[in-house]
Amino acid sequence: MIVGMGTVFVILILIINLSKLMILAVNKIAPEEAPKKSVEAAPAAIAPNVEAAIKAAISQVAPKAMVTSIKKG
Repeated sequence: MIVGMGTVFVILILIINLSKLMILAVNKIAPEEAPKKSVEAAPAAIAPNVEAAIKAAISQVAPKAMVTSIKKG
């Protein structure tokens, strides 16, 4: 029984260390690229009927909630 538990313990330690080694290798080979800064355009206007529908739906679900702004994105 001790041999079996010892074997499982050793295998788990090997898996953990090999996984860490693989992560380090992948990060050296293909480092994560920095996200590119995108130029943000002016937000598009939302149609008044859509805005009214959104506000009506929110007021039915959460009567105490207040919609301060709606942004398309």
